[in-house]
Amino acid sequence: MDIKQQLATKYDNVAIYTSGFYADPEDDLGTRSKLLETLKSFVMNQHADTPFSLQIMTTNGEINVMPLGLLSLDELKAYENERRKTTGLTSQATGIPMVVQFSAHTDDAAVKKEIVGTTDELFDQFNNHFTAIWMVVKSYLAENLAILQNLERDLITDSQDVQQEYFNNFSAMDSAHRKAQLGYELKDADLKHFSHFMADMHEVQNIVMSAAGFSTHEIIGDQLFAQVMNDRVLRNTLFWVLDNTFYEIMYYFIEKYQANPAGDKMVKHLRHQKKLMIINMRNDAFQRSQNVLEDPKQKVDMTRYFSDIFIPVAEQFSAEIDKFNVSGSVSHD
Repeated sequence: MDIKQQLATKYDNVAIYTSGFYADPEDDLGTRSKLLETLKSFVMNQHADTPFSLQIMTTNGEINVMPLGLLSLDELKAYENERRKTTGLTSQATGIPMVVQFSAHTDDAAVKKEIVGTTDELFDQFNNHFTAIWMVVKSYLAENLAILQNLERDLITDSQDVQQEYFNNFSAMDSAHRKAQLGYELKDADLKHFSHFMADMHEVQNIVMSAAGFSTHEIIGDQLFAQVMNDRVLRNTLFWVLDNTFYEIMYYFIEKYQANPAGDKMVKHLRHQKKLMIINMRNDAFQRSQNVLEDPKQKVDMTRYFSDIFIPVAEQFSAEIDKFNVSGSVSHD
């Protein structure tokens, strides 16, 4: 019996064991620990022929650890054919191949996957096999972080044009005109700081609107917000988007300002502040969702929902950066 037949026989009408968690881009050690605990629990409570899928949600994609062919039996054809070329028709190889797969949530991104042993090896040689799995997962986490950083650099490039536009427009105004536009007095000495701040908020709003648009079209759709919150998968996906939005904003500021002379200290400070800030963000998002559920039939403007949560977050990051007197003019080689 070849591998495809084994898989079809074992997985026919069998419930798939699923589990998942979010990978904090700031905490590879924590991600490794969660992966270890999740796979260990699976091995201790299931059998080697139990179909399973472990999903690791990342800022810009997802990583799946699962048997090859779980999503499509056809993908085993190429593997089986290649195996027979090297081992021959009489090979006694057993066990379903395991695959670690990375799907980046970017336009035209190709799905990447790597075979890492078999399910039998996960059960029989857990420690060695876990190490092999983690090395592949870690490499995909690094790819995910690179995608995030590149996206931030695109925003930063745009922010430089926006900053110059604000600076030029308000430089051309007299003090009375500025006050009429802003509601407060803006001195010439504060123009540069003001224009950088406004450019940063412009880019933050782009991040927020993208997240709100995704949530509106891909998560909520034709449903009410209350229905989403009562669905475990949709609710978890929404809070994954909230975490992603937080990190996109955080990394925007890190990428933009870290090259300054005080950049290292600033980044360390932001990462220290982040621990409490992300907890506060989650609590704020949860409380706002609870307020909505008081009237389950109401529709929610997700752009306003995300803006009310994340504009204060961005303003706090900006205020923390101001403590280091860093410049917004940054170049990336």
